[in-house]
Amino acid sequence: MDLNQLDIVVSHVSQSSEQLERLLGLVADYKDEHFAKFTVGSHCLMLSDKAIIPLEQFQSGIILHIQIEDVDVKYQVLQESGEMILNPPTRTDWGTYSLIVQGPEGIVLDFYQLQEN
Repeated sequence: MDLNQLDIVVSHVSQSSEQLERLLGLVADYKDEHFAKFTVGSHCLMLSDKAIIPLEQFQSGIILHIQIEDVDVKYQVLQESGEMILNPPTRTDWGTYSLIVQGPEGIVLDFYQLQEN
């Protein structure tokens, strides 16, 4: 088994993909008004404005955990670009140094690095 794709249904693909490009520092592999696709490591992250089956409106409750090399550098870049920081870099009890950021449409991004013992 290999979970390798995540498709997030959003209201505005263009706005959401532009924000993810800024947050992740990546350019979408493909995007149009209804769909965007990003390659993040070995995974595919997709944004769609329509689902194959009808979905009710809901608060996403989605947190994307993204391991990076330097949380402090990411924090500085995102602060300068005006992104909404939900929680500044914090050392957690479970061994990460974590920066929590508001993403598009209720999605939360956790940029983290592993703490050294």
